[in-house]
Amino acid sequence: MSYQVIARRCRPENFEQVIGQPHATRTLQNAIRLGRIAHAYLFSGARGVGKTSVARILAKALNCEKGPTPSPCNQCSNCREISHTNSMDVLEIDGASNRGIDSIRELRETARYRPAKGRYKVYIIDEVHQLSTDAFNALLKILEEPPAHVIFIFATTEPHKIPATVLSRCQRFEFRRLSLQMIVEHLKKIVTQEGANFSDTIMYAIGREADGSMRDAQSLLEQLLAFSGDDLPEAEILDILGVIDRQSVMRTAEAILSGDAQTCLELAADVYRRGLDSRRFCQHLCDHFRNLLFVTVSGGEAQADVPREENELLRQLAAKTTLESLHVYFQMLLRGEEDIRRSSMPKIVLEMLLLRMARLPKLESMEVLLGRLSTLEQSLGGGQSGSDCILSENRPAFGAEHREARAPERKEAKGVAPLSRSAADSGQPTPVPADRLEPPAAVHEAPGRGGATPASVSEAVADWRSFVTFLEGHNPILGAKVSHCTVKVSGDSIDLEVPELFEKSANGPQFLKQLEEGAQAFFGAKLQWNITKKPAGASRHPGAKVGKAAKPSGAKQIAGHPAVQQAIEILGAELVEVKPSAGGPEERRKK
Repeated sequence: MSYQVIARRCRPENFEQVIGQPHATRTLQNAIRLGRIAHAYLFSGARGVGKTSVARILAKALNCEKGPTPSPCNQCSNCREISHTNSMDVLEIDGASNRGIDSIRELRETARYRPAKGRYKVYIIDEVHQLSTDAFNALLKILEEPPAHVIFIFATTEPHKIPATVLSRCQRFEFRRLSLQMIVEHLKKIVTQEGANFSDTIMYAIGREADGSMRDAQSLLEQLLAFSGDDLPEAEILDILGVIDRQSVMRTAEAILSGDAQTCLELAADVYRRGLDSRRFCQHLCDHFRNLLFVTVSGGEAQADVPREENELLRQLAAKTTLESLHVYFQMLLRGEEDIRRSSMPKIVLEMLLLRMARLPKLESMEVLLGRLSTLEQSLGGGQSGSDCILSENRPAFGAEHREARAPERKEAKGVAPLSRSAADSGQPTPVPADRLEPPAAVHEAPGRGGATPASVSEAVADWRSFVTFLEGHNPILGAKVSHCTVKVSGDSIDLEVPELFEKSANGPQFLKQLEEGAQAFFGAKLQWNITKKPAGASRHPGAKVGKAAKPSGAKQIAGHPAVQQAIEILGAELVEVKPSAGGPEERRKK
């Protein structure tokens, strides 16, 4: 007989030999033992995790001459025929090549006949999700009420493609991916049987590349056994296999933590030269930083799925960085892996990713920073620790920090003369000229009054522009609204004329509350406000002269609207009037 590969030669022959699927094997054994055998099963999961192998073992357990038994003997003629896939009662069908309705019709016709030798006629349909919609519909009736001697076993890697009507008629078993440790231990047993000897580094590299699939790991081991006679070093063996060696990943991680950008570029070029997948290398690097995170969080106690000597290297690398930096590195790798997958130049994307990570400054934890501030406060003899300064619950009120910095005496703005006492105390509203609303020369230095005497109504109106600037810095929405209003002195209160655009919101209690709080913070006094609607044609600033002029055009009316002016100021835009062309709709109607 010709040579058989390891994946076929080392197939499990009974339920006890199946690796990593105890939930499925134990349930099936109990069902056979109790006589609760279903007429349809669905095995779903990733590739190479034992779906077809378990289906064959189940067929042997049902048709064994000593059964039905949870442990087939593998010695009787029925067991041997099923193992060699030449049994007339166990039919393995490829769903990809027999996906039409005609194949299902033929299956329904043959299912009526009793088995030739065994107790049950078992149909194993691999990749059942490849069947067409018509084929699934033709299968429904016999799948729900099959003959007593027929059992269906479906295997698929994409169960979401199977109709719900089929899923509801089957007992479903989800086969799990195998852990790295399970794959490595099984590979070591196979290597011992083959009379070879490989290091744990190579075994872990193969198991990691298999990504939870035992068949993939066995195929890589088959290649490795072919190279073992050449007595090649480990690095060259992994290079020939196309497997990313752990040494390159750890060197890259060490260069990133050390800030060595040149080494990162050299390693990225080496990955490209060896023909390795840049995305796969990024995934291995992401897995390495994940292990570093686990080691750092556990304080060096956690054991990652790596060889024993590599755990010690992980602890040494984790001591060179902080938990905050590792979180940032991990997020950068996740985004970088997605960028590499989408890019047509993966090598350059990988290089730029490694450069950004190498140049990232080391982040300190908040506990360390607070400890340093506390030490500094104690060394300076301060009564309050640094943490209390930062995290104090007695925060200043709105604008208090500006009032503390305000000089006791307010500087008068250039060209602004104080109002006369008679004008301030008179009951008549006194408009403030626009030329007297220029901002003070030191507004940015004195945004509040501090310990100065509280401002009167007249002083508040005189310093209105500074107050608006203060509001725009602390409450931009309120500041934008107030900047388009007009103020007048009216006895002991201030008349605030708001544009029609803001009239509805200005009459609400929230607007008045925020305005009073802002005035209290800036002027140091609680002022009385009268909210009124700005008359039509009023200027933006109080006191501006409005003369008789021709009725403005539509474009000028739009440009003069407060909302449009605010948008132009914020966005830096300009208003352009577009005139209709001669061939417009009006001209065409005239024609």
